[in-house]
Amino acid sequence: MKEKTNALRKWFLPKQNKTTDREIDMLNVKTIYYVSLVMCIVQTLALILFLISHHDDLLSPSSVNSIVNVSLSVALCFVGFIGSGYFKRVDDIADHHMCVNIFVTVFLCLMIAWGMIASVQTYAAERQIITFFVCELIAVMFIRPRPLITVIIILSSYVLYFIWLNTWVREGAINRYNFLMMALISAAGAVINYRMTHDYIEQKNKANLLNESLEIIANHDSITRLQNRYALNQNIPDYIDTDVCIAMGDINSFKMVNDTYGHQAGDDVLKAFAEILMNVFGREEIYRYGGDEFLIVSRSSDIEGFCRKLDLLNEEFGRVRINDRHEAFSCSFGSVAARPVNQADFFDLVMTADKKLYEAKCMLKAER
Repeated sequence: MKEKTNALRKWFLPKQNKTTDREIDMLNVKTIYYVSLVMCIVQTLALILFLISHHDDLLSPSSVNSIVNVSLSVALCFVGFIGSGYFKRVDDIADHHMCVNIFVTVFLCLMIAWGMIASVQTYAAERQIITFFVCELIAVMFIRPRPLITVIIILSSYVLYFIWLNTWVREGAINRYNFLMMALISAAGAVINYRMTHDYIEQKNKANLLNESLEIIANHDSITRLQNRYALNQNIPDYIDTDVCIAMGDINSFKMVNDTYGHQAGDDVLKAFAEILMNVFGREEIYRYGGDEFLIVSRSSDIEGFCRKLDLLNEEFGRVRINDRHEAFSCSFGSVAARPVNQADFFDLVMTADKKLYEAKCMLKAER
């Protein structure tokens, strides 16, 4: 029994996150916006044609009823167009979730009520009552309030409509079985439509989240969380025909840290160095090039300011302490400034910075 109750609750009161709510709200708003716009144009043209074709008989009861019904339809569509247009332009529709749901529910009720009134009038005149069913069809196919609300609105409208037709207009003329089946099919269709939309949006969001996660994994180093060489290849077009300062750097005596304190300590040093790099240059300018080598690409032509940042980085890194190591850490860099004209030119600059790094390392060893 509990499982059946949970299954019913899942269908009629589904749990959903803010992202799903936002997409369903926007879908409802856009649907009402475009349906209202099209119907407003169509009904206005129909009203104009009716006025032209019946200009000699505009004061007859049937003409007045037709004019009033079409005018109400135009007014309803205009309200739907204006209201949905407002919500369509808001910065974040999630902040208006309750208001959007109230608007959608009220619009749905007014649309069905209009269809009911128009159909009762045509039924009294012994004509078809298709308008009501068209409004119900629009509600089932295009508008998606919460399932429980939709079911209540649809079933209530069918009951009220049946009572109105069968009691006050023409008693006993409506086939109760057919009417009941239409009501149940409409309610079921609305719930199924909402559920399929809900499930599609959630599955799509899960797939997007997975793709984003995979993209992050592909573009970032697993230890330092910095961008990797694959990400660099993706970003190279952003550096073409742009003034850049490029630096290739590595950690001095890093192999000794691994050999003396172990690879976990080495990873801790890499993380600490990466953190300082991000603080000085920003995450978007740094790439882990391989091992303890890091590439910095800054969109700037100020090589002096760039080198001052490298000196600051070395000072900050010298304050890092890992495990029982008392010696200060240090790093070496080779830097260059230029304006690459193509991808090959960019990699030539990277190689130039790498050569300058090698020269800096040789000078450091000579000093020792």
